[in-house]
Amino acid sequence: MRFLIDENIFPQITSYIRKPGHDAKTAQESGLVKAPDDKIVDLAIKEKRTIVTFDKHFGDILRYPPQNLFGIILIRIHPPILDHIFYAIDNLFKNYRADSFKGRLIVLSKTGYRIR
Repeated sequence: MRFLIDENIFPQITSYIRKPGHDAKTAQESGLVKAPDDKIVDLAIKEKRTIVTFDKHFGDILRYPPQNLFGIILIRIHPPILDHIFYAIDNLFKNYRADSFKGRLIVLSKTGYRIR
């Protein structure tokens, strides 16, 4: 699976996603530090990557229609405790095939996830 990690994601989360062998590229590695969300979306589409973010703007399905993207994973866990985030990521990856993230908005919460 290919991911584009937004700049607001902690490096530990990026490492956690990469650990099982996923291709996870950060916004920083892509030269997109402080880039507008539209630039993140453009790169994700170009490289066929699922966006991973804390940025709730990506949850706006009118601005960023999921069907036009290769997936968005919006982490909505507050406070952002790493163990809770890792648990949510594991839960998602165990119960949902990563190859079917395309066209989906996935909202991770402390208690599970929602898929739109």
